[in-house]
Amino acid sequence: MAFLDLSTAQKKMRLLREKGELIPVRFGFQTWNQYDKGRYLMGSRKCTLLLGGEPNHGKSQVTNELVMQMIEKHGFKVAIFTTESGDVEKVFSQFCGYYMGKPYTKLRPDGKLNHYAMTDDEASEAEYFMLQHLYVFKQDRKNTKYQTLENIYAELAKAEDFYNIKFDSLVIDPIYDVDDFEPKADEVLRVLNRINLEAEESNRFDIVVNHVSETAKTVDKKGNRKKLLALADEFYGGKNNNRKAMLQVLVHRPIPNDDPEAGEIVRENQTNIHILKVKPEGIAKWGTYPIYYDWKSRRYYEMFEDENNHFKQQFASCTKFFDRKPDEEINIKTITASPQEAFNIQDNEQDDDGFPF
Repeated sequence: MAFLDLSTAQKKMRLLREKGELIPVRFGFQTWNQYDKGRYLMGSRKCTLLLGGEPNHGKSQVTNELVMQMIEKHGFKVAIFTTESGDVEKVFSQFCGYYMGKPYTKLRPDGKLNHYAMTDDEASEAEYFMLQHLYVFKQDRKNTKYQTLENIYAELAKAEDFYNIKFDSLVIDPIYDVDDFEPKADEVLRVLNRINLEAEESNRFDIVVNHVSETAKTVDKKGNRKKLLALADEFYGGKNNNRKAMLQVLVHRPIPNDDPEAGEIVRENQTNIHILKVKPEGIAKWGTYPIYYDWKSRRYYEMFEDENNHFKQQFASCTKFFDRKPDEEINIKTITASPQEAFNIQDNEQDDDGFPF
């Protein structure tokens, strides 16, 4: 019978009463865990996160930060479907770098030796750590059925059987590269329904990354063109993104501003996380959560005043290099930073002015 009375559900109700309705997946930023102050942002098992933003606003970088924190803080086993980060080997090397907060590769892009790369021992440690936690979907673009949602979940089940594990999170970045995700209302509805159902039945916290649609532009008094922030129903694929999303956030890189008279101070390395939808209730608090990009580690950090009114800049508490001070003196208007800027090291060699990564 499909319709049940309370007696059939009472046992599970009592568990909810004792343990709460959520199975929290908390992150390592202190400013995301201030429940009594009305400032909190977390995940939950059996739920999904729909994360979107404009191109080049840091969607994938923020997603990678969340993945690293789930691994570092909770020991999660994470499966990643990504089509924009390069080959599997490159993805693994990037995450090894995130873990150590140092470049993984020994050579700079110009072919010279990178003196700032992690040591061989650190590389071995990072590889061993990521071996326990990260699994990357290998692309096969010649097979048109290989990147369908059905096949992704089939391959996920095969990996669980082969490695004798249970995944805690599946990350799809981006969702529009899944072959059956078309910008039609019924297709978006079908795909997001399936993603939500799979996360619930598999007790996972899954993350889906999407673009936002083109938004309107305005021109200020100085002639500067600005784009309006995307709304919850302006993700690629239309309103059903918002209808079927559980936790929905927008990643936005605001225009820097160092003039208090011109408005709120916005740092050059600032990224804002805007909460667009909260489901289930209690998983997040509405608002904007700023984080800041650190060129040295290629990770994000937070800034806040503690209970003693002391100003703090710190990485997530779960990072291996939590005690390291973020380097905020780098001009991110340039495409890359020099090793001297990135690692605050004085170098007297005139010809050693290449890239840190």
